[in-house]
Amino acid sequence: MKKIYKVMSSAALAAILLGGAAWGNAEAANAKEAAKNTASSSPAQKVFTSASVTQSGITLEISKAVYDGNYVSITLQRSGKELAGSITGGKWDEKIKEYVQEKGAINKMEVFIDGKSIYEYGGGGLAKRPSLGTKPGANADSVSMIISDASQLGGNLEAFPDKFKVTAKISLEGVEKPYTLEIPIQKNAVNPVVLKPNLTKKSGNLSMTLNQVHATSTSTRLQLILKGQEKNSTILHDFVDDQGNKLDLISGKGTDENNTNSDYYYDFILDALDKDAKSITIKSFTPEFKEPNATHGEFKLDSEGEIVKNYIEELEMTVPVK
Repeated sequence: MKKIYKVMSSAALAAILLGGAAWGNAEAANAKEAAKNTASSSPAQKVFTSASVTQSGITLEISKAVYDGNYVSITLQRSGKELAGSITGGKWDEKIKEYVQEKGAINKMEVFIDGKSIYEYGGGGLAKRPSLGTKPGANADSVSMIISDASQLGGNLEAFPDKFKVTAKISLEGVEKPYTLEIPIQKNAVNPVVLKPNLTKKSGNLSMTLNQVHATSTSTRLQLILKGQEKNSTILHDFVDDQGNKLDLISGKGTDENNTNSDYYYDFILDALDKDAKSITIKSFTPEFKEPNATHGEFKLDSEGEIVKNYIEELEMTVPVK
């Protein structure tokens, strides 16, 4: 069965920490600490304050928009009276068998790039279109939309242009009409580090190639290509620098649909590298599942609540970034 990973939010991760299911295995487990806010004092950021709409006493505005060449982050800020819950809040009501949200919570989000729906951009297929997810903001009234193109997933796929317009139509619980916000986006990466290491490691019939690295002051993007990966198998990764810092996942996706060899192309967007970092190490592992002999489902956790990992030492690789 083909699989594709999509960008994950921390809220979504909490809901589906069950291995693969609808999101394709569980690479998103790496995202569980990805609730950090994007740094607020980077030269790669451009701030917008004019995109603001008020309806039914609730204002929704864009407080920040960043495009560093790896991904787009758009921060939404909500304000108004008597807003009890989080902008992304909600819970499953077992009695009525429905997902219940407080007034002012996001219940639908539509995104358009230069007027074209994100579901049609790049050709419309799941493995060819951009990813859309969310990340918690600094408080209950803010959230960041995370958008990345599919250009690293194999084939001649469309990357975002340097300049484009994002139109977001966002529906809030208890508000009749959606909020329409238009956000001009411009790439503003300062002195990015671009590498094509073409570094390959092998373990039995499985080979893994680190094909590209694109590092900016706000994120690090890696393209991995796996050949010989068994169907329905789960291979996850830890990313650390030579200073011992773990690079948390901002978004991660992968598919075998965009090539004729059934190779898996993976696109990982991580935290920015520390200014003193000289290298990145990728530590691949297979996770253990709570159900014995399972290939998906709930992960088995150790006494500290961490996933039980079986590292594949032959695949470990380190690439210099300076």
